[in-house]
Amino acid sequence: MSLGRNEPRTVDVPKVMTPTNHSTDNSKRKIRPAAYLLPVLALTLAPTLAGCGSEATDPGANVSDVPTSSSPTPAEDPKVAAAIADLAKRQGVKSEEITVVSNDKVTWRDGSLGCPEPGKMYTMVLTDGVRVVLEAAGKTYEYHGGESGPVRFCENPQEPVPGEASSDAPQ
Repeated sequence: MSLGRNEPRTVDVPKVMTPTNHSTDNSKRKIRPAAYLLPVLALTLAPTLAGCGSEATDPGANVSDVPTSSSPTPAEDPKVAAAIADLAKRQGVKSEEITVVSNDKVTWRDGSLGCPEPGKMYTMVLTDGVRVVLEAAGKTYEYHGGESGPVRFCENPQEPVPGEASSDAPQ
């Protein structure tokens, strides 16, 4: 069959390709939340997984060859010093009037680091961090933070995951 120059050219389109068959397809709605969650989860877990493994990868390595670090005293810990400086400014007292009650390594229940703010969403993953408890004028104040980064004042602190916490506070 030969088409002339001015004859319309038409093609039969199979019914499965028509837009009306896709209007009831809800698969995109079901996938969309996961599409947002997976990258966030990957970014959250990447630092944790990057630290996995042994410091001494050689099976014959001597234990004494593995570097060790001593934990700093509360006065030497930059997170504690920052918390003391912030509380002194916040309460209008001298830093000498502030006592370190505790400086603990803890595991927080989520990315809020035990200090959630209304209306904000946080990653739902256990997060290693610190809790610094200070006392000034007979009242206690909590500062929460992650393993890295600064600590921040927490008005409505939540408890970390129960377990043995390591405290660097003076006894």
